Amino acid sequence: MRPVMPRPVIRPVIPRWALPVTAGLWAAAPDLDTWLMFGLGIPRGSIFSHRGFFHSPFFLILAATLLAAAVAARLGRRTVAWLALMWAVSAVTHPLLDMLTDGGSGVMVLFPFSTGRYFFPWRPIRVSPLTIARFFDRAGPILWSELPFCAAALAVGIAGLRWRKGE
Repeated sequence: MRPVMPRPVIRPVIPRWALPVTAGLWAAAPDLDTWLMFGLGIPRGSIFSHRGFFHSPFFLILAATLLAAAVAARLGRRTVAWLALMWAVSAVTHPLLDMLTDGGSGVMVLFPFSTGRYFFPWRPIRVSPLTIARFFDRAGPILWSELPFCAAALAVGIAGLRWRKGE
């Protein structure tokens, strides 16, 4: 027996094309903390610095749920739940992938239970600099290290589409 897919539930909320677009935006959103950090002069290593509070699954799930409720409340709890789940899962992939990088100060994934910053033991992804100018100095090795993870995400997406179509 196949589980109920969210597409029919979410369709009235946002156009079909917007589902992968918004999921992609949620996956990139945690790095907006960099602008916040530089713009407000937040010191590195503080709870609100890069890979801190705004990278925590606690914050990302809460933010995705609140936005889903604001966007889809008129369509009922089930619609809000599916949209929140899609956006939260997309957002939480970001700090998990950051934990696979070979640099930085670690990720605050256990907040609010801990303010410790953690990495996975296996760290195959090259860390990307916080500024765009410095990124282009090292873009080749960084992008090559990310390629297997991008390919895996694409494969999962294609498999999901094929499964949904019953192929």
